[in-house]
Amino acid sequence: MTIEYKDSKRIVTLEADRLDVSSRGTVDTSSSVGNTIITFTGDGTFTPTSEFDIQYLVLAGGGGGGVGGGGGAGGLLTATGYGVTAQRYNIKIGAGGIGHASADRSVTGHHGNNSSFGSIVSTGGGGGQYTDRDLSMSAQGGSGGGSGGNSASGVARVGGTGIAGQGYAGGSWGGYAGGGYASAGGGGSGAVGQDRQGASACGNGGAGTANPISGSSAGVSGYLAGGGGGGNHYGSVTVGSGGSGGGGNGVSAGTGDNATGYGSGGGGSNVGGNGSAGIVIIKFVTSGNTYETSTGSGGRPTDVQDNSLC
Repeated sequence: MTIEYKDSKRIVTLEADRLDVSSRGTVDTSSSVGNTIITFTGDGTFTPTSEFDIQYLVLAGGGGGGVGGGGGAGGLLTATGYGVTAQRYNIKIGAGGIGHASADRSVTGHHGNNSSFGSIVSTGGGGGQYTDRDLSMSAQGGSGGGSGGNSASGVARVGGTGIAGQGYAGGSWGGYAGGGYASAGGGGSGAVGQDRQGASACGNGGAGTANPISGSSAGVSGYLAGGGGGGNHYGSVTVGSGGSGGGGNGVSAGTGDNATGYGSGGGGSNVGGNGSAGIVIIKFVTSGNTYETSTGSGGRPTDVQDNSLC
């Protein structure tokens, strides 16, 4: 960092050295009367200057869609009455998993990445599967990835498991030889992914969870963390819909949608969709509770004046 000392004793930095205020957490003090809501969509810190209770939501990145199977939603953790003290809490936002896009169809979509608030860690969603191999173990996550479909296989495949308290399992494929290439949906934070519905009908992604912290100023409303819909990699099938909360549909590159629900899984397809990123939201009573927030590893406070030390 370049530092310049002024005659007034202020210390200033170059514009390039300062962080964008909008990425330090969006602060909302109007939509929930008497409360402050801070929404982080990028890495940062939250530093109370005293002890008080908060409500938190920590949501991991959703899994990427596989060759058929929908990606699982990111793990979601939320609680009220969580006591914080006068210390810095690091915040990490997990990126969504990349959808399957290689020539090797016997691998899953990529897992979503973990999100964290201090010691509270939510687990990234499992990637969507393909049934050439038993990939259910690698499709585990906050919510599990859905199983793929292969008409040449007569072996049933189950979806990846979710983590209790964070999300649900992905849907399964019955393994009927000659039964088409339809696939199952990824698990959501609120419900299991739907199993394959027949030779030519994919499963839908599992439903997400209603946002428990209403009035978030980041535009996150309704449901969060839906599973990705099942898709196909060959032939004509009815693809699955993404779960409520932004899960991607089972179409080529059907991505999870941050606009309607963070932490959602990507839809399964020959080219799987990407999962969406996670989010961290904090809510607490405004009166008497003071804090600082920042983004990045430097721990820089948000209440810094222009041209002063960041």
